[in-house]
Amino acid sequence: MSSKQIKINQLSFQYQDKLIFKNLDFTINQGDFALLTGPSGCGKSTLLKLIAGLEPTSTSKITTGSLTQPFTNWGMVFQDPNRQFTMATPREELIFALENKLIDRVTAQKIIDEVSHKTNISHLLDRPFLHLSGGEKQRVALAVLIAMQSDLFLLDEPFANCDSHNRNFLLNCLDSLHQEGKTILISDHNFANYEKIDPKIFAIKNQRIQTTPLPSQEEVVTNFSLPHTKQESVYSFNSFSLSFPEKELLSSTNLKIYSGKATLLTGENGSGKTSLFKALSKVITYQGELLFKDKEVKKWRRRPYLSKVGQIFQNPDDQFLNVTVKEELDFSLKYNQNPSLNESKLQSILTKLNLENMDEQVVYSLSGGQKRKLQILVMLMAYPDVLLLDEPFSGLDQKSVSEVIFLLKNYFLDENHSLIVISHQLDQIQNLCDYHLVLKDQQLFYAK
Repeated sequence: MSSKQIKINQLSFQYQDKLIFKNLDFTINQGDFALLTGPSGCGKSTLLKLIAGLEPTSTSKITTGSLTQPFTNWGMVFQDPNRQFTMATPREELIFALENKLIDRVTAQKIIDEVSHKTNISHLLDRPFLHLSGGEKQRVALAVLIAMQSDLFLLDEPFANCDSHNRNFLLNCLDSLHQEGKTILISDHNFANYEKIDPKIFAIKNQRIQTTPLPSQEEVVTNFSLPHTKQESVYSFNSFSLSFPEKELLSSTNLKIYSGKATLLTGENGSGKTSLFKALSKVITYQGELLFKDKEVKKWRRRPYLSKVGQIFQNPDDQFLNVTVKEELDFSLKYNQNPSLNESKLQSILTKLNLENMDEQVVYSLSGGQKRKLQILVMLMAYPDVLLLDEPFSGLDQKSVSEVIFLLKNYFLDENHSLIVISHQLDQIQNLCDYHLVLKDQQLFYAK
């Protein structure tokens, strides 16, 4: 049997009037493990969607060249895992997928048991997706693709919300699938641990693609100071605890988060970091006492409280209120509370973030990294007293991470404005954060 090939020949592609690719030429052979790299917004997600047949749409087109994709049994993991699922729990999602393949219940249960063990989701099967972390959802998404016996795996930033342990676990899963002869094409900004797989590397830059060696990735070492307890606090936790019916997330805790500082919050996927943010945002209930500026959060009325405490969501699409980039920015400027961000300053920032000349682009059609930068900019104009950032560097290349940190330090942080940052991407985090909170084994504590 002849080997299958994904062949892209002199392909040019544009979205609306903007050229995304020009004369792309490359081939993926059956059984390859290929890694797509490139700066945020260069077209990695678009290329994966082209291969998957999800592009072009009514607003985009292939102008020249051709694309041949002979795999009929393929699957894709999207950058946003919430777009992946139609059912309420992982078990129901797997059953639904296998029923569509006309697989009988006995065989389906056997497959579910096998893939659940392989991707370490057995304990998650009956939990609602609403209670799963981003990293846990990514494991479920991969399990579905394995259950469907896909031959081609297209993965768009699949580790963006994963801690280092889960990232390595998933990479080992993909390496195992590669050893079985599966074809894998993955986009990623983090190059750690790929050397053991030795993938083909394709770099997208300036609308073209070329092969390149694997970029080096230095080991990240962090060293934070412990806070001085006499500082003014913005939050005080007193006998505070947090739980779901099926799981305790945080046992009785007493500590403070300090005003005018940036505090990093880390913990393994599923440890409860996003749930803690939901408690701080009055979305879910908690036990014990939580003071914001010396007043119990439960006693704050929702509207005045949320004008002082803003959140950058893990999924940027949840943040936007308008259709186009211009509409979103105009709306934010109309209600702008940030004295450092006037209209002329905004234009220079848009240029710095590579978001200029995108006025008429639909916000939901932006790349994951572009959405993230726009989302952060919008919240800087809202200028709450406290900003909760849930994986703000997800989907961003290192240059973009530097630019976002510059914005947060120069247009937000001061003695009256505080940041709490959830991030698994620690490469440059010490350039932003003063203190480090760890959520581990239902305990919340400061660490160096």
